[in-house]
Amino acid sequence: MDLLRHLEAFVAVAEARSFTRGADVCGAPQPVVSRRVAALERDLGTTLLHRTSRQVELTDAGRTLLPHAADLIARAGHFRELAATARAAGLSAGIPAGPDPRALVAARRLAAAAGVTLTFTEQLAAERAALVRRGRLDVALLPCPPDEEETGADLGAATATDDLRGRRLHLDQLRRSGGDDGRPRALHLSAEDDVPWVRDPVRRAARLAGLLDGQLRVGTSGTEALTCALEYGDAILCTPAWAAAHRLRWRPLGDVAVRRTYAVAGRAQVPRELVGAVLPALARAAGLVADPEEPR
Repeated sequence: MDLLRHLEAFVAVAEARSFTRGADVCGAPQPVVSRRVAALERDLGTTLLHRTSRQVELTDAGRTLLPHAADLIARAGHFRELAATARAAGLSAGIPAGPDPRALVAARRLAAAAGVTLTFTEQLAAERAALVRRGRLDVALLPCPPDEEETGADLGAATATDDLRGRRLHLDQLRRSGGDDGRPRALHLSAEDDVPWVRDPVRRAARLAGLLDGQLRVGTSGTEALTCALEYGDAILCTPAWAAAHRLRWRPLGDVAVRRTYAVAGRAQVPRELVGAVLPALARAAGLVADPEEPR
């Protein structure tokens, strides 16, 4: 059911006290408007209007719901206006560095479906926050503790080889393995995960697993981490979507459960409704959501 159209029919008829005049307001045939109101009543499980041969009167339920229905219609109209403004001007969005280009294409399509044109730029988290404060970015994903999460994804270990077996990767497997040159394998954390709620639990788990200090590397760039995964068999802490995009095998960590979590910041002039509308696109662009057609 198209709830908004049905609410519009109800409000038009209720305010006009007539299905004929309400249909004129809606710009739809009177039988269509009648069916919409009847469908709304069935969906709500209550009668909203008393129909007589001369006029239409509101029931008690109708009088209670009418102002709320009118408010929803007004809010929807306001949202359409905001989307039209954003579509004309576009929004600049700050996301983590190293996005998958295919994810950006999918994110643009998601935003376009919401009536918004997004332009993505890549910065470190601190830079994204500063640019939003200065009005240089319209919206940005900013790392936040899990209890403040608006969007996020589980983190696990991605590897380029299959010799570290098991449905989960336990950190002591890195301690017990090494390359042909004897170099111990490392676990790489990106700059996005250099935050207390990710870094500290992983660091504690690494110590309990007996890893050397040099086997936990924080702030590694995506390119360097991938190179080490391919050359030395290192593991990369990342989301399933990021691993799939780079054709790596992803598994949960067996020692600790951590998530990459974000809140969405918007400059003061960007309405919160619009920020919420582009959130799915930002999550896709940041590699938090995998393309269902991509292999894991």
